Amino acid sequence: MKKTCVYLFIIVWWVLLFAGIPSCNPIDYHNKECRWIADLSQPGRDLLIRGRCLDRIKNDLEGLIKAVNGSDRDPESFRTPPGTEPLGPPKLKLLRFESDLVVVEVINAVSLTQRMGSTGADAFLAEATFTLTEFPGAEAVEFRFPEGDHAAPGTFTRADFLDRWEPLENRD
Repeated sequence: MKKTCVYLFIIVWWVLLFAGIPSCNPIDYHNKECRWIADLSQPGRDLLIRGRCLDRIKNDLEGLIKAVNGSDRDPESFRTPPGTEPLGPPKLKLLRFESDLVVVEVINAVSLTQRMGSTGADAFLAEATFTLTEFPGAEAVEFRFPEGDHAAPGTFTRADFLDRWEPLENRD
């Protein structure tokens, strides 16, 4: 009888503890909860919402890149061959981390600079900056890509996006 009560208590405790928490194990880089996400659905407020799984990968810079890319594939596998139009969204390739700066190349930048519009490009850069600066010691992100109509390369910090975006820790 005591054993049954103990098992029942453990099961109930487990369900209550983890009810409503998205599955982060194993890490699914397609899961938006692994990164910061732009939310334009609130009237008069543009939000950046911190994904609940970020704490599990914030010490892994490559993992954060995978989260922004929404894939655990090599970013080079998304590169569009010369002379053809990119079909997918932009992807990031980590070039290096030095001091407090994450340096990334934007693969298929035409999607970012010409197809997403100014709001989409700003949202992508904000999401990527907030996600990559989760890495301990990272204060800024340098994006390298050819300048276009809707986005320009440069170095960004979280502060660069606070005029437009309101960061929230989670959706609860």
